[in-house]
Amino acid sequence: MPICSVHGIDLAYEVQGASGDPAVLVHGWLGNRHRWDRMLPGLAHSMQVLAYDRRGYGESTYQPRPHPVRDDAADLAGLLERLDLYPAHIIGHSYGGAVALRLAIDRPEMVRSLALHEPPFFGLLAADPATASEGEELLSAVRRWQGWVHEGLRERAAEELVDAFSTESGAWGRLSDPVRAACARTMERWAEESADPDAQAPDGAACRELLVPTLLTVGGQSPRFLHRITQDLAGLLRNHQIVELPEAGHAPQSAQPHQYVGILSTFLLERNVPVS
Repeated sequence: MPICSVHGIDLAYEVQGASGDPAVLVHGWLGNRHRWDRMLPGLAHSMQVLAYDRRGYGESTYQPRPHPVRDDAADLAGLLERLDLYPAHIIGHSYGGAVALRLAIDRPEMVRSLALHEPPFFGLLAADPATASEGEELLSAVRRWQGWVHEGLRERAAEELVDAFSTESGAWGRLSDPVRAACARTMERWAEESADPDAQAPDGAACRELLVPTLLTVGGQSPRFLHRITQDLAGLLRNHQIVELPEAGHAPQSAQPHQYVGILSTFLLERNVPVS
């Protein structure tokens, strides 16, 4: 597996596809680049597609991050520079959407478009008077789970986190033992990332200045709070569209990969214009 050294850490990555614009897949919590395996071949028909393990996940090494979202965005910028794969279409899932959005804010020259699926910006709900109580309840749950992680109760925290992002009861119990174990192992990274204010709400002023085309997707089977967050995020962006995936939930790359690839391909190929 190729490794690229950036900011003193080693990032594991793979690239599929030999022609077309570069596109980058940024995974979220409790996962790694392999969460995209069912989508990579479909996107690689028409694009150069980069999937990588964020710092501390999969085969990438780890160093503490004082500002996880900004530091993850800086890691990605460094990787794209080293591989000469920019400007790129950045596709972010869950927390990966926060990283993608931060990259567009900090390094707009590297981003051709954004495609974000349900970044969990609970702070947007808390800041909206209409949903303030719901947002505060979610943030309180996050703090409770963080406490459990610090107490060594990683699997207990992972179970509640997974179940919170599903509309079907018992989502954790339907996972295989190896998957549950892998989720529990990443909970310290989750606790670090979820405590970052930039993971709870984006920089509103900076978002309002963004002109980059942005696709916001939401799963028809996802919890309704993720729909409300997506609408709040849309209110901060000047150049966006929202598309619902009716049969998908929070992880369309696993549950509905062909439908998700179709939606992304339509959005991305419309913007596959050579840079002058």
